[in-house]
Amino acid sequence: MEAWLSAMEALFEDIYTLEKDKVRLATHCLEGPARSWWTRVKNGRSLDPATMTWEAFREILLIEYFPESDKRKIKEDFRKLRQGSRTVREYEREFSHMVNCVPGLVHGDRDRAEVFERGLRPEIFKMVQALRLKTYEEVLDRALWIERGNAIAREERETFERDKDREKSKKRPTGGSAGQSSSKRPPRHPRSQWRQDRSQTRSQMSSSPCVIYGRNHRPSECSQRNGRCFRCGQAGHMRWDCPGGASLAPSAASAQYAPRQLAGLPPAMSAGRASSP
Repeated sequence: MEAWLSAMEALFEDIYTLEKDKVRLATHCLEGPARSWWTRVKNGRSLDPATMTWEAFREILLIEYFPESDKRKIKEDFRKLRQGSRTVREYEREFSHMVNCVPGLVHGDRDRAEVFERGLRPEIFKMVQALRLKTYEEVLDRALWIERGNAIAREERETFERDKDREKSKKRPTGGSAGQSSSKRPPRHPRSQWRQDRSQTRSQMSSSPCVIYGRNHRPSECSQRNGRCFRCGQAGHMRWDCPGGASLAPSAASAQYAPRQLAGLPPAMSAGRASSP
């Protein structure tokens, strides 16, 4: 019966039916038990189809053919009805379905507009309520406009965020360049390597010939460091102050060092070729 009523209302809009002709046209389409019911109604109440409104006809028809248990269920669902995640058009479709099924859910156009407005999503409800609209058609129209505006703003914001992330990714350095820059950095020597190099340097210094005497020892360990005479090898005077003079035989140190001193060579190069001065 609900589908039949919806079909009749669509027909009224298509053929531009006047309000006083709606009931007569609808009752003319009744068949079977429904026609018999309408005949009983007219005879029992002495109703004139010409004076009955379409809303009154719908109400008595639904009372007759719509179960009371279904009506109570629709009333409970209607009190909890909210837009939620649905679009405004989907919410309006279910709202109108409930109102048309159960007469008395809303009382007049003003009450219908307020109930529909309270069920809108919060961001739409705030903007529609601020307009203080009076009719149901105005509330529905504004809700559709606001929903469309919010969708456009959301798309623009998402596009802006995508472009912003794309620009950041272009400015961010790649992993290859970072690896190359790190490879150019000079390696750091550990402390153990530094100590090893230092010990090797000391060993090399200890194995090199003495610059004073010509033997393999450090200059600090050289016996000639304290001023021994190169002529007699005794401490306490120099070669030119030697008390032995030229008659004394030169010591091994003076014999080895004197010719190298005259030739201007280091002691190690003339080892074994010493001659008397």
